[in-house]
Amino acid sequence: MSVDPVFRLSVPPVVDAFDFARRGQVVEGAFSIHRLQRLLEGLAEQPLGEVTELSTAPASPGVVRYVIQGRRTKDDKSQLVMRVQANLVLECQRCLGPLILPIDRTTIFELVRRESDLSDDEPDEDDFDAPEQIVGSPKFDLAELLEDELILEVPYVPRHMQCPDTADLDAQADEVAGREEPPSPFAVLGQLKKGK
Repeated sequence: MSVDPVFRLSVPPVVDAFDFARRGQVVEGAFSIHRLQRLLEGLAEQPLGEVTELSTAPASPGVVRYVIQGRRTKDDKSQLVMRVQANLVLECQRCLGPLILPIDRTTIFELVRRESDLSDDEPDEDDFDAPEQIVGSPKFDLAELLEDELILEVPYVPRHMQCPDTADLDAQADEVAGREEPPSPFAVLGQLKKGK
């Protein structure tokens, strides 16, 4: 059974998580990153993003795009599949300049009814497709889950792979190294001295 996504220009809604999964519902949308206050704590100032057309989101910083789908597995487990995309503006801790961090994260969550139902087994580090277990509820905040996923993507110490300033310095150093060395004035004097 395929369900058309509900598109919204706002954060994801609060839903009954198990009903959302059972019905295979899908919600899709985009919104300004300024609606996620926990994420913004400690980040560089983010530009104001406005969404007028979903196909362009999140081309520029300041906009978050998401798709969240509920589903039931063959072994009758409830799951949420979330894809979140954004371009965050961070401050490089090496050069203190702006750094754009593109995020495109897809996560599968397996819903359980109680904390006691959470598996005690350590997840297999090599199994990246294993769903993460979370406690579902009749008033489940999808926006909070989405914000948590974005927070997990922010590096503890953001840095450019190659800072723009050092890239310019490296280019200048290569240029200088590529030039022929002018003859040393002492070498010229040595030649004159030999000539006598």
